[in-house]
Amino acid sequence: MKPSSPALAATAACLALFATACGGQDQSEAGAGTADKPVEITYWSWMPGTKEMAAEFNRTHENIKVDFSEIPAGLNGGYDKIAKAVKAGNAPDVVNVEYQALPDLVTQGLLRDSTAEFGEAVEDYAPESVRSLVTLGGRTWAAPYDVGPQTLYYRKDLFAKYGVEVPETWDEFEAAAKKVKTASEGKARILDFWGDDVATWAGLAQQAGARWYGSTGDAWKVDMTDDATRKVADYWKDLVENDLVHNHKAWSPEATKAVTDSRAIALIGASWSAGGLRTTYPEQDGKWAEAPLPHWGTPVTGAVGGSSFALSKDTKKAESAAEFALWATTNEAAVKSRLAAGTSSGLPAAERLRDTAKESFDASFFGGQDIYEVAGSQVPLIAEGWVWSPVHNSTSLTLQTELGKAQRTGEFWPAFQAGQRSAEKSITDRGLELAK
Repeated sequence: MKPSSPALAATAACLALFATACGGQDQSEAGAGTADKPVEITYWSWMPGTKEMAAEFNRTHENIKVDFSEIPAGLNGGYDKIAKAVKAGNAPDVVNVEYQALPDLVTQGLLRDSTAEFGEAVEDYAPESVRSLVTLGGRTWAAPYDVGPQTLYYRKDLFAKYGVEVPETWDEFEAAAKKVKTASEGKARILDFWGDDVATWAGLAQQAGARWYGSTGDAWKVDMTDDATRKVADYWKDLVENDLVHNHKAWSPEATKAVTDSRAIALIGASWSAGGLRTTYPEQDGKWAEAPLPHWGTPVTGAVGGSSFALSKDTKKAESAAEFALWATTNEAAVKSRLAAGTSSGLPAAERLRDTAKESFDASFFGGQDIYEVAGSQVPLIAEGWVWSPVHNSTSLTLQTELGKAQRTGEFWPAFQAGQRSAEKSITDRGLELAK
């Protein structure tokens, strides 16, 4: 299989790391399981609906049994737990990995080169923009589950109350922000921005034309201080300075309370955010809607999050583990069981499963709006050419800290300068070549 993009062909240095990171490729299972003695595989995840999904697999499969364990979210300790388990020789067979974290785990030697298990299937069901996120060095490292185009969620009732139309551009968004503040007599703001959330910033930068990472020849490039990122940083600085948006810490009690109290009437999210809104704000049932993210003049959006199923480096049950992973990413029953609880609303990477997702997720919270049609229509508009680096996890920690410092003032730009320095250092510390 050819690399799906020049950047993700990575580098000769990365390919060498990929090759040495693929231990266990020749390991094979002792034999197929039976109903009396199924093959037992272990699966670690923190993602909503995955416990129920694993239970459905066990209910419908006799020869394989999935032992599910919940772990902390990725950067909250989940990836560290996976790394320690691999190094200790007791890793699970299957793990969930977000796209932005995949190159990091690959270059650490934590995952199995699964081209043989996933390559052909992924080529068949995933759009190129998603395939490129699980393809490194021309090899397939995971089976993608969902895709996360960035979108806007808003309170229909409060937009109507304050006489605000859903903005299509960022200029219109700023005008709407001023109108909400004035019409509410200063009680409400159009948005709680979450200025310390790296994923939100990455999506906004991608939409504006930034490409934070890439490669040239045998070396990685880092470009977090480009004009597109500066434009986005300056835009949100103006909104924060002029008190046109709230700017609480992401996922914090303060951020939740601002929405609960109707002091923030919109949120920037992604296709997977609908489930979280539904469970966090049940008293606002029927009042929310989803819309395309405002843009800079041409309809385009960024992608935020999205997850895949990967096999750990030394799994001795690759065949059974891959069977479960491909079922989880391509089977209607998997989608139904994962979304039925209403805590997850992920948009399947496989377009043919989106009608199943729509039927499985209770959209009454959104007044019956077809949120899967809204999000699905944005997938072709995701800006092309975005790749993740093998050091984005560590870079994210630096960015999160520096962006958090900037929340009160809106001076976000220095955080990206710090992120640039951190990424460059981390690349060289990892033993990879940095483009001059």
